[in-house]
Parts: sequence; C-alpha cells; structure tokens
Amino acid sequence: MMPSPSWQPPERRSLLYYLKLITVEPTMVLYMMAFMTTSVVEQAFFVNKACRVNHGLNASICDNLTEYEELNKEVQVTVSDFHLYNDVAGHVVPIILALFMGAWSDKRGRKLPLLIGLTGKLYYSVMVVVNATQDTWPVEYIVYTATLPMAFTGADVAIFAAAFTYLVDISTQESRTMRVTLLEVCYLATMPTGIALGKVLFNQVVNKSYAVMFGINVALLFLAIVYSFLRLDWRTNSRQQPLSEAPNLFTDFFDYNHVVDTGKTLFKSRRNNQRCYLLILIAMMAFYTFQRDEKAMSYLYVQLIFKWTFDEFSNFRTVQSAIQDVFLLCAIPLMSRVLGWRDTIIIMIGALAHSVGRIFFATADESWMFYLGGVFAAIGPIVAPVIRSMVSKLVANSEKGKTLAVLAVADNAIPLISGTMYSKVYNATIHTHPNAIFYLTMATQMTVFVLILFIHVKAKDEYLIHEDEEVKTECLRDD
Repeated sequence: MMPSPSWQPPERRSLLYYLKLITVEPTMVLYMMAFMTTSVVEQAFFVNKACRVNHGLNASICDNLTEYEELNKEVQVTVSDFHLYNDVAGHVVPIILALFMGAWSDKRGRKLPLLIGLTGKLYYSVMVVVNATQDTWPVEYIVYTATLPMAFTGADVAIFAAAFTYLVDISTQESRTMRVTLLEVCYLATMPTGIALGKVLFNQVVNKSYAVMFGINVALLFLAIVYSFLRLDWRTNSRQQPLSEAPNLFTDFFDYNHVVDTGKTLFKSRRNNQRCYLLILIAMMAFYTFQRDEKAMSYLYVQLIFKWTFDEFSNFRTVQSAIQDVFLLCAIPLMSRVLGWRDTIIIMIGALAHSVGRIFFATADESWMFYLGGVFAAIGPIVAPVIRSMVSKLVANSEKGKTLAVLAVADNAIPLISGTMYSKVYNATIHTHPNAIFYLTMATQMTVFVLILFIHVKAKDEYLIHEDEEVKTECLRDD
C-alpha cells in the first residue's frame, strides 16, 4: 500500500535539538547536589551542636555519643525540639508567599521566584557556615540567623513551584508525565552521589569540618543561580508580561487579587467532578510528603537502636537512594508507556511500597532488616511526579502557576505540621516505643492509597484531563 501524498517520514532530531530541551534540569541537579552533599552532615552537625553547646559535654563524649545511652537520649530530645521550631520557622512564611507567588508567576514568569528561592537557600548555607565557626552559639541560633530569614525568600516552595511550572509550561500533555519524571530523576540522582560524596569529603578531605562542607554547598548553589540567570527565559508563554511593565515589583507581587485568583482556581466548579479530584490530589501530595520529615528522626532512631555512626547512616542512605533512582528511571516509563497503566495504579504501588518499608523499619532488630525496608521504601518516590503530572493536566494553561504553587506548598511546606508531629511522637516514645514514628508514616501513606483508590474507581481517564489539554493535544496531532 502506497503512503498518502501528505505522509512525511519522521523528522530526525539533531543533538542540538535535544540539548535545547534541557532547561531547569541542571538547576535542580545543582540545587539538590548542594543539599544532598550536606544532608547527613547537617543532621550530624545539629547533634554535635546540641551536645557540645546546649549540654556542655566534651568532645570525647560527643564524638562517641552512642556509647552513652542516657546522655544520647537527652541530646536527641534537644535536637528533636530544635527540628520542631526549625520546621515551623522555615515554612510559615513560604505558605503565605505561595498564595501570591502562583498567580504572580502566571502573569510575570517563573524565573524570578526561582532565582529568589535559590538565593534564600544560599543565604541559609552561608549562615550555617557562620554558626559552625561560633563555638558558643547553641543549636537554636540556626533558627534565628539562618532558617527564618531564608523563609522570606520562599526557599524550597519557590524553587519547586517555579521549576516544575516552568517545565509544565514548555511541555505537551502527552510528554508531561515523562518530562516531570525525568526532572524528578535528574535531581533525585544526586541523592546517592551527593550523600556518598559528602561522606568522602567530610571524612577524608575537609577533616570533618562542618564549615567547609557548607562552603561547598554555597558554591554549588551559586552555580545554580548563575546557570538559571543565564539559561532560563523570563517568560515561558505569550500570556506572561515583562517584569519591566510592573510599576512596582513589591506591590505587583503582593496584590490581594493574586490570593483571590488562587482561591477561585482551586474551588471553582469544574466539569466531571474535576474540582473534587484536584483537591484530593493536593491533599494526597501533603500526606505523601509527610514521610520526608521522618528522615531527621530516623537518623536519631538508628543511632539509638543500632548504634549507627555517621558513616553507617550515610551508607544506608546512599544504597537506598541509588535503588530509588534506578526504580524511578525505569519503573514509570515501563508502567506508563510500555504497560499502559493508569497514573492512579502507579500511585497505589508507590504508597503501598512506602507502607511495607515502614513495617520493616519498625520491626527491624538487625541492620539487614532495616536495609530491606529501605529497598521497599525506595519504590515510593514514584508517587510525587505522577501527582504533579495529574494536577497539571486537570487545570487550564492559565491556571498552572497558581495550582502548582499550592501543590508546592503541600509538597514542601507540610513540615509545619509533619515536623511537629514527628518530633512530638519521637520525644513521647523515645523511652518505650521509638519506632512509633514509622507507624505515623504508614498511616499517612495508606491515606494516600485510599484517596487514589477513590479517584481510580470514580474517574475515567478523560475526566482527569482539562479541555485545554485536549484541544492542545488534538492540534498537535493535526500538525
């Protein structure tokens, strides 16, 4: 059979074409590499600060704290309380800013919020360097000098909202799940490499200097800011207006109408019960990200139960992160593209995996059982990129910034609640059932499972796509 006259062979893409597709990925890689290189080091720094300054213990005891069970518990309670106040200080302001940020970025672009958020993280790291050099400053000074000022830039909420919205703006509905997943893989790939690199640098290069480690963090964040400034576009669609047209950036950002528009976007009536599904997905992201605040407590837990050192916990996190990245890179393309599974099924698998992992964490009496739990938990992160993709498909193109900003709050500001709960639960059970933190995680992940099961049963695939997305897809097919 002869091809029709209108048939054209598939266009061959050059390497330059694919390189031009790279936008926010290097930003997130540098940002997350900075974070992961010091993630375990940061937890050790908090414990060391609390031990030496807050409790006035000498270096010999603090360097071998796991050998002193009662002193270890006292220091852990101090660190747990610090996490509570630090989480509150770091997330109240970004929640408020997000109400303005989404609508403002729909109007002015995603680049400026991203740059400001990265600058806030850079400031935080600089101030941790300062705190590390001050031998008389207690651990709580980090809240006042580093975390609270950083919060006024939007920090993680601004970075994640701007980065993912930027990517959504420039991708099609058909490629979105894959591109969002690839972005997730890009920055999560820094977890095993960053943790492993941090361990080597800390032990063998910088002579266990917390100040130098966070100096490296500062350098990576500076590179992220420079790259983003030079590479990213100020506007990602024709509806966005130049920053130069804003008479006053401050009043232009803090416009009450932005809050009203965000509220209207979330709660306006939508066809096929889409408003209900949108709100459920945002709630699911909040419940899903609950487990991230378990990490700080789990560092204290393995110190208490298994007597793990910094190196042993770094090894565990490296192995778990590597498995997580491999699964993210392979599982979602396999489930979505090859097997053709619905997004809802993928989320169910991730939520169940997180829950099963916590059963092993909570009941482990030997290290290998804890590692086995880490293998199951490594499957869980497939949830977040799929939720982001589903949310972006449910709203109009003009609503994506507002919606994804709220989703970023659910994703990154939930420590305001979860950090408090994990801290309170750990302090209350440290002498009896310190593994209670893992049962809290199980409860949140099973909530995600139940909510996505409801959507899976009630909604057809076409009910989960906004009409703007359908029109856009049809136009692409006609081309």
